Amino acid sequence: MNRTELKNWAKEKVSGKRWPILIAAIITGIICNIAIPMRNGSIPIGWVLYFVEVGFTYYMICFINDQPNKIEDLFKFSKDFVRDLLTSLVSGIFVTLWSLLLIVPGIIKKYAYSLVPFLLADEKFTDLDVMSVLKKSEELMNGHKMDFFVLQLSFIGWHILAVFTLGLLEIWIVPYQKTAETKFLYDIMNGSNA
Repeated sequence: MNRTELKNWAKEKVSGKRWPILIAAIITGIICNIAIPMRNGSIPIGWVLYFVEVGFTYYMICFINDQPNKIEDLFKFSKDFVRDLLTSLVSGIFVTLWSLLLIVPGIIKKYAYSLVPFLLADEKFTDLDVMSVLKKSEELMNGHKMDFFVLQLSFIGWHILAVFTLGLLEIWIVPYQKTAETKFLYDIMNGSNA
């Protein structure tokens, strides 16, 4: 499905179902963006609690596939804590190192790792180790990074407009965007968006 069809699909999908997605996104955002103040800087808790991002991905995959989902799903993957933690740390290090070269390679690497939480959330890929997860994400995103960037960019106008509503429009935008992004990436992972 092209970008317009995808966005129309996502808009229809979230109609009347915004609040649960918004609440799950807010909880995930708060947990993954808190930092622990340290003596010389801070440690992002998100690196340690990456399983919440994986749980949110699982929550959204269930939503787009009309399967039951609940807020508790955000913590569903804590049993894979070590793999989630190591994957988060290694991918963060790689993105940072590529960003040190120039900003653009770091951004490209970040997009190459877009499927990491999807692979960690899918039971078909539980046998993959950290490096295999990163490599698989890069392989699957090959040829799709720009499409995903353009999809995200297509929401920028809505976010600018939200500023003029003091952020209230984000209640409508966030579930809509997260649904469209999840469907896009999920289809790539399953080979139906090639």
